[in-house]
Amino acid sequence: MTMRFAIATSLLLATPLLAQQVSEVEPNDTSATAQVLALGVQCNSNLLAADVDWYQFTTTGGYHRISTAGPDTQMEIWDSTATTVLAFSDDGQGTNSSIWTNFPAGTYLIRIDGFSAATAGLYSLDLSLVGSKPLNGTETEPNDTIATANPVVDGAQIGASLSAPVVAFADAAAIGSTTTVVNPVLPVPPLGFDDGRYWVRFTSGANAGQSRRISTVTLTSLTVTPAFTAAAAAGDLFVVDCYDSDYFCVTVTAPKAEVVFSITDGDLPWVGGWSYEVRDSAGVLVNATTLATNLADSSTFNARVSSFRVWPAGTYYVRVFQRRTALTGAPAVAPAFGNYRFELKVRDMNVGGDVTEAEAVGGPNSNNTAATAIAIAPGQRGLGNITNSTGADPSDWWGPINITSQTLLTFQVTQGTAPALADATVNLRQLLDPVLGTVSAGTAVTAGNILEAGNLNPRGAFNFALAPTVYYLEVISPGTGATQAGNYALEISLTDAPTYAAGNFATVASNAAGCGTAGVPTINRVLTSELPVLGQTLVTRTTNLNGVGNFGLLAIGFSGILGPSGGLAGSPESIYNPQPLDLTFAGAPGCTLTVNPVIVEILFGDVTGTVDYVVQMPSTPSLAGAALFMQPCKWDFSLNALGVQPGNWLRAIFGTRAF
Repeated sequence: MTMRFAIATSLLLATPLLAQQVSEVEPNDTSATAQVLALGVQCNSNLLAADVDWYQFTTTGGYHRISTAGPDTQMEIWDSTATTVLAFSDDGQGTNSSIWTNFPAGTYLIRIDGFSAATAGLYSLDLSLVGSKPLNGTETEPNDTIATANPVVDGAQIGASLSAPVVAFADAAAIGSTTTVVNPVLPVPPLGFDDGRYWVRFTSGANAGQSRRISTVTLTSLTVTPAFTAAAAAGDLFVVDCYDSDYFCVTVTAPKAEVVFSITDGDLPWVGGWSYEVRDSAGVLVNATTLATNLADSSTFNARVSSFRVWPAGTYYVRVFQRRTALTGAPAVAPAFGNYRFELKVRDMNVGGDVTEAEAVGGPNSNNTAATAIAIAPGQRGLGNITNSTGADPSDWWGPINITSQTLLTFQVTQGTAPALADATVNLRQLLDPVLGTVSAGTAVTAGNILEAGNLNPRGAFNFALAPTVYYLEVISPGTGATQAGNYALEISLTDAPTYAAGNFATVASNAAGCGTAGVPTINRVLTSELPVLGQTLVTRTTNLNGVGNFGLLAIGFSGILGPSGGLAGSPESIYNPQPLDLTFAGAPGCTLTVNPVIVEILFGDVTGTVDYVVQMPSTPSLAGAALFMQPCKWDFSLNALGVQPGNWLRAIFGTRAF
């Protein structure tokens, strides 16, 4: 049996509860036999083929995070009587399930099954009550037209809902097909009848109980999508339902801005999926060619959607309404109407003035290295000129850009004055990888600026999870077309906190050879889909502790600094740059320690030299982005005079959500 340990110290961050691990207790295949769990536990379970597992918990209310790690699961939250689905998740974290929302006080049931009847395997269920970014506003009804739209600003976290539809009118079909209902005495369609709010619902006939969205109308027919199961027969009774719709007004005052809006998990009960559309100041759907998608649905497998785009100054309207088609994987009784959260971030561009290439040290054409990069800050616009990639001025470097906290940054190249550069590449350069401590290759962005005719110049949006770090932007030619030369403008958005911080996990090889005997200790996650999310658990597994007594040590720290900084002089990325400490001087030739050991725990492996270590992530939202480093060591004086054989190491960045 694999041995497990939990961190019992404060981790110098917060005072976490000891991670409580429990095992699944069968039978729990029905709501009546649901296994009772307490908040703050991780339940280790086994999903058999065609299996269903039920759990029950009671809460005094608050923001909860419930997630699985393991095979491809589906999860539903039911009321205590197992009659109403309040929320569901299929692919909330990869193919795993996750639900993050406010629960009123009460008792709830959790139902978990596999995505398909063949899905099976070990999984964990995390159940926690944690702090979260609170709502800072609620929608104001009526807001179902542009004239009554709710204004929203940067940082908005709006609680909203889609209410049940009302019957617009009832009638009987004369005849029709699977896509068309024909009746010569239909009421004259009201204005906006085909705007997605109106649905045909049969109350009798072969299609009784089915509901389809009206796509087009005439004075005598209604066309729907998708098709009904059967053709409409004469005398079939139907009603036309008018669904709720919410408009939010977004104003961009800067010359351009990166606009990110998300429609995500609301308070219980959720709405079971939605659609959105984007309209301009005149109420017309925006041009999808230059302003990005103007009509889209929430994710196929979960009720979430995020949109990243760059808009010029102006007024825009985001409309949220009932999803046009049912979600894949959603239960048949999923809530069709309920709550959601509307999030908005607006990061201005071109508000910090222009920086010209001529201001570079040494003048134009000298800024083709990091050492001679043109100083630029988020929000500013850089004006430059390059030749082709083999010419006299093959590239321009801009920076450094200092990332001091988790953020999302957008940058793009646009054509400059004549002769204009119409097709470029931007390389995002990080000179020193904060994980490996090595020089990183650039990440190339070759296209994406759809605001520009031809769509050849690049746009990139990057979520920076690890801070502090330093980056540079390198402009070169070509992008996706022919090599060319000319003038360009490099636009960079302002930075601020993201709507959420994603958890991040990485392992790095070390001491693979040359440090004692074979079987170097190795650490990783038990479940490869589990992420270090605040308020939940992360279970690591160390193997190869098969020395005398199967003992080991676990070095835990919050940085990798073990010696002088190896980063650029004064650069903040050195804080996270693991500096290997050669332990030869201490009696362990060929061995390196790569984690600054603030905490050292003793590990006791089982007969195979394996031990699990449970980390309870603190639940404080302000710790999002904090990094934790761990490195196991075999403890055996038969190996060397020091009695220590270090292994590989891991880095976990705390996130607030897993999606």
